[in-house]
Amino acid sequence: MKNLIKKLLSPRARRRILDFLNHLWCGFCKLLPLRNRVLFYTIRANGRLLDNSRAVYDALDCKKVVFARMLPHPECIKPLIYYYLLTSRVIVTDDYVRYMRAVKLRPQQKLIQIWHACGAFKKFGLDAPSRLTRQEELATHSQYTAVAVTGEECRKAFAHAFGVSEDICLPIGLPRTDRLLQNAPEMRDAVRKRHPEFRGKTVYLYCPTFREAGGKQVRYDPRIDFAALSAALGEEEIFIVRRHPIMDYELLDGEYPNILDLSGESTLELTAACDVMITDYSSVIYDACLLDVPTVFYCPDCREYERGFYLNFPDDLPGEMITDPAELLDAARRAKKDPPVGRIASFRSGQMGACDGHSAERVAELIKGYLK
Repeated sequence: MKNLIKKLLSPRARRRILDFLNHLWCGFCKLLPLRNRVLFYTIRANGRLLDNSRAVYDALDCKKVVFARMLPHPECIKPLIYYYLLTSRVIVTDDYVRYMRAVKLRPQQKLIQIWHACGAFKKFGLDAPSRLTRQEELATHSQYTAVAVTGEECRKAFAHAFGVSEDICLPIGLPRTDRLLQNAPEMRDAVRKRHPEFRGKTVYLYCPTFREAGGKQVRYDPRIDFAALSAALGEEEIFIVRRHPIMDYELLDGEYPNILDLSGESTLELTAACDVMITDYSSVIYDACLLDVPTVFYCPDCREYERGFYLNFPDDLPGEMITDPAELLDAARRAKKDPPVGRIASFRSGQMGACDGHSAERVAELIKGYLK
């Protein structure tokens, strides 16, 4: 029967029928009683909440439900998604909720955005290249009740990126930073216990972000001669590579005794365990600055990088920026020997001033105020 329908109807016709059926279903869901529960919606992992949402989930003692599934979503589960979206009093998300383009929440419902990245560094949302039209972007974000941001300086950027009022962008911190601030020494010890090769060595952590072109991910070449880097590292130095979660390809071109790819491990834990962070346009710089870890910005493609920045790049960065891979190790050694303490402190104050180890508590209190 299913194959017969596919043969008889064009993809466009099938899409219209599915949209119509979803519309009818959403209308029915709105007639159902509103449940006094919190829906945690994420597309960043399958079957589990990541650090940010998990911290808020654990801080709440109320009825909760979790929908955690990476895109694409099969048609068969969309009715369930619409049901929870339209019958939960509070919705908490850490990314896009594409279904907001198709439904209007009830006046009693609240939608809270706890964006997965700290600070306001590279542009996103309405301010970045996207496969979505401007109207689609606006429809995705227009129903937010509150947006949690990490510092006063970030409010304007988030408001512009989401097309919302600056008044709802609240500097109450990001819950994922609580663990880092409260447990950094334990996290550092745990990583170094798992990796005895770290002991007594300076750990350089390289965390590049993904690249896009026309709203689609493209392969990134870091232009690093890893063989030469391995040969240049001293006996008391080790270089760790931690790729962005959506980079599904290798950066290392071989195996080296003093260069390890630990992309399967927690970025937070590795940040707590490193001595120098090396990145490009990644928001890991905020985690590093919270722990006073010096950062080197290795940006060989800065002239071509199309996302753009909210900061005055590179002048506002809390560390040295380089573009030549031959300078990478020397720059990392300089950062370790003479960290720019004043620049790091100033950057942290403006961009991360609301993060004090109690962000999850504040978000939880906000949610409790919305529940009956």
